[in-house]
Amino acid sequence: MSKTPGTADPSTATAAYLRAQRPGEDALFWLQRAKRLAPKDPRIDLELAQRELAAGPDGARRAAARFAEIAAKHDSATAWIGLAIAAQIQGDAAAAARAAEELLARHCLGEDPQLPAFLQHISLNAGYGGFQGMDAQGTRVQHGQPPFLGAPPDEAVLNRIEGVVEAHRGGLRGWAVRPAAPDQKPRLIVTGGNGARLSLTCGAALPADDATPLLPRYRFSLTARRLAGLTPPYLVSGADGRALLGAPMNPADFAQRSRPAARRGKAPSRCPRRARLAIIMPVYRGLEETRAALASARRALPPGARLIVVDDATPEPALAALLNRAAKRGQIELLRHEANRGFCDAVNTGLGAAKNHDVILLNSDVLVPKDAFATLREVAYAAPCIGTVTPLSNEATLCSYPDPAGGNAMPDLAGATRLDRLAHKTNGLGWAEIPTGVGFCLYIRHDCLQQTGALRTALFAQGYGEENDFCLRARHLGFASVAALGAYVAHRGGVSFRGATQALMRRNQAVLEQLFPGYRALIEAASAADALAPARAALDAARLQAARAGRRSVLLISHGHGGGVARQIERVCAALRAQGKFPLVLTTKFPTTRKAPRYPWPALLCDGHTQTSPNLTFDLARQFEALLALLRGFRVERVEMHHMLGQHEALRGLAAALGVRQDIVLHDYASFCPRVSLLNRPTREAPLRYCGEPDVKGCETCVKQDRRGVFETLPVQRLLARSRAEFAGAREVRVPSGDMARRLARHFPGLKPRITAWDDDSQPVSLRPPRTGARRIAVLGGIGPTKGYDVLLDCALDAKARALPLEFFIIGSSAEDGALLEAGVKITGGYKPEELDSLIAEIQPDLAFLPSICPETWCFTLTEAWAAGLYALVFDLGAQAERVRATQRGAVLPLGLPAERINNALLGINF
Repeated sequence: MSKTPGTADPSTATAAYLRAQRPGEDALFWLQRAKRLAPKDPRIDLELAQRELAAGPDGARRAAARFAEIAAKHDSATAWIGLAIAAQIQGDAAAAARAAEELLARHCLGEDPQLPAFLQHISLNAGYGGFQGMDAQGTRVQHGQPPFLGAPPDEAVLNRIEGVVEAHRGGLRGWAVRPAAPDQKPRLIVTGGNGARLSLTCGAALPADDATPLLPRYRFSLTARRLAGLTPPYLVSGADGRALLGAPMNPADFAQRSRPAARRGKAPSRCPRRARLAIIMPVYRGLEETRAALASARRALPPGARLIVVDDATPEPALAALLNRAAKRGQIELLRHEANRGFCDAVNTGLGAAKNHDVILLNSDVLVPKDAFATLREVAYAAPCIGTVTPLSNEATLCSYPDPAGGNAMPDLAGATRLDRLAHKTNGLGWAEIPTGVGFCLYIRHDCLQQTGALRTALFAQGYGEENDFCLRARHLGFASVAALGAYVAHRGGVSFRGATQALMRRNQAVLEQLFPGYRALIEAASAADALAPARAALDAARLQAARAGRRSVLLISHGHGGGVARQIERVCAALRAQGKFPLVLTTKFPTTRKAPRYPWPALLCDGHTQTSPNLTFDLARQFEALLALLRGFRVERVEMHHMLGQHEALRGLAAALGVRQDIVLHDYASFCPRVSLLNRPTREAPLRYCGEPDVKGCETCVKQDRRGVFETLPVQRLLARSRAEFAGAREVRVPSGDMARRLARHFPGLKPRITAWDDDSQPVSLRPPRTGARRIAVLGGIGPTKGYDVLLDCALDAKARALPLEFFIIGSSAEDGALLEAGVKITGGYKPEELDSLIAEIQPDLAFLPSICPETWCFTLTEAWAAGLYALVFDLGAQAERVRATQRGAVLPLGLPAERINNALLGINF
């Protein structure tokens, strides 16, 4: 949602959220719409769950799932209470007690007078005599008699202050919150290097922030004058002495001389001798992640290498015990901090124990394949200039794979090992320079480390950005950071640090830009140039070949616009796999910049799932031969051309170049209509209408009259000639409906396409007759101009003007939600296919209305409407009318019927 809510645009998530608060509105509907428009906002989820609690046992089950997700991710007291209430409604006393126990462990008892009675009720139902906890003032509270629900209060947890501090004009500023008592403004202590102290209470709350969406953030500020009695560095903490992120700090450290990020020093002239290797793993939280990381790192250790683990005062006893056992068995060298000092300090402690070594800085949330360390070491000595080496990973900024933007699923160790072996087989010891290394697994050569020095804790505190700083300093000394293209290490990310880390990351990014002007530009330029692209593409191709496992391939040519074409492509791929074939899909990749030309777009080769090989893209004006060479290795036995929208014309000759036959599968009218949809406008400002399919002269006039919406550059005569030649050369031409076959025959006499219905309409369905009186009308899918947007708007306005008992619901989205919402149409927002049944069950529509004004070639939404038990009303054209007449599962309305008569039909028709 917007950070500063406004209601000017009714189509936003904020507008939907605010509408849910109005008396008399369907709050659940509008909250669900807000959720679909802003799926990552937990505030919407929290209110949705609270509303669902009132909807009986089914609502409580849905609410419990939402509360559990919010509680796990954000540790919200409101979510834990809601989860306990939902469990009570469902009669699950044990689950209610578990939720209450989580609440009491990390949250103070607030001022709600009903909460103690509720917790006591839960305690008694679960077999306890009462409960115990702590209030916001630090007083231990017990209700009832032993045994108590809830462990004795952990004051360290309940008094913890979370926040971040930064230098500001010679002083300090930041924000803080006490998660256990978020309504209480935190009291902070600032301790100087000389031991002098001062205290302060935070001020007003800052605006809501994505980093802490369910917690307030209270600001604080200390000028240099107020700090006069203290000497730096300044430790800003809660009463327990635990530092806020970013502290301790000396504001003067941030005033040092800056150096341009792009500057490069003179590189070493020769490689140094190889030094002994030490792996340094700082550990703080994450028992199971650390266990797995240690086990994989031990198996990957080269001969003679050391594994140094730095326990940064973990608060998890089980994790500390695991490290103790590993050290006792000689599996690790264990160093331990008495107090938590953060990632930078932990690394520096390890560096102090590994003087004159090459080192690998290794996070405790990684999985290391057996040969990965050895590959990194070989690359580190591949050139004199190399100072740091980073492997590929699922989550590693510029080194992320397969999607270079990151966010890739983390594989298990077996999957990571397969990727590492395939990367090494494909890319060997190849490397590519990157602006900075990535700290999750960073190999640093000993000469680079000796000259550059340790991590700068004074600047980067608990971490984030410290390895970038190190690599830029090394760059200025002549050392390069590179990516090892033949190594892969899996990385979970986000295990050790929680809470205010996003704020710390933003702070440290600003510090980097201040110290190294042009840093962001350097990173952006490297991202745009993407020196790793050829290696990623080669690895994508190798993975596709491995997945093919010797099977013959069928190549499907399509577009990347989704919709019914994408749905059918998915079905064809599934059918091919069932036949023992390997599907290859050549689709389009959307441009990443606005300056890119509209068409053609790069082609992307995948196995039907674009996320598996996002790097196999081809600019076919230059790389057609490269694509051809790659495809020849996949034993392609047939090409199916489904759609050419956005594709380069060279693909029309691909089947011939491969020496295989081609099937043509038609999804629309692009073979003879430059506008594809058989729609035009009688005047520039008029709404779209069905063109009536005039002769060639009429089509040419249509194109000249208005170029908007014209997707084909060929003149109509040449378009027809090209299509005629392609049809003649195809093994077969397939269409989904008899209506489409008849239309094609009018434009291509003698063409006899094979009719293959996308769905089996002979299968029985159970349809519900519409209710008499007030009716709800469902319009399914994405409603743009061709799908009847203007018709629907007119119908909604007429229903509103005549106060008809009609409610229109778009189960999906529209080209312009605002006008429809103001006309009274309710719009759910985009949904996942598996959500459709539940959406229809919640809305309980009486009829489906498919206002499409173009002749559909099949119409999947009609299938969905029938599957949901709804009779459908359609206009008299295309496959939609053909199917309704054949099945008698609805009614056909004359095309062009005025909105008033359409609404009369929607209200009066019965089945």
